[in-house]
Amino acid sequence: MITLKNIFFSSFFLNCVRDLLIQSKSASTAGIPLKLLYEAEGMKVTVEMKNGEIYRGLLVNAEDTMNMTISDVVRTARNGHVTKIPTVYLRGSGVRFISLPELLKNAPVFKKVANLKKKAEEERGGGVGMKRKRD
Repeated sequence: MITLKNIFFSSFFLNCVRDLLIQSKSASTAGIPLKLLYEAEGMKVTVEMKNGEIYRGLLVNAEDTMNMTISDVVRTARNGHVTKIPTVYLRGSGVRFISLPELLKNAPVFKKVANLKKKAEEERGGGVGMKRKRD
C-alpha cells in the first residue's frame, strides 16, 4: 500500500543516497588521480586502452573504478581505422592511460597537495637534506 508517508520517505531516502554519492566523489578517500579525473568531467580527454584502441571525446562521467562514459567519441583501432561513436562506456580495468587537458594543471587538487607537502616539511623541521646549524 502506497501512502503519502511512504512516498515522502522514499524520496527522502533517494535524496540522501544521491547526496552521499555526490559527496563520495569529493571524499578524501579518493586518490589524486581520481580527483583529477572527476575534475576533467565535461572536458575533452584521450583514453588509450590496454588492447591498443584510442578513444577521444567528452568525458561525461567517471567512477572510482575509472569506468567512464565518453560522448562524441572518435575511436582509433590498433590498425588505424577511425570510427565515430555517439557514446562509449569504458571499463576502468582496461585503461592504460588517460590524457587530460592542460587546463587541469591549475586544478585545486594540486594546491591542496602543495599545502599538505608544505605542512609535512614544517613538521619535520625543514626540508629533506637541510643541514643542521653548528655552533
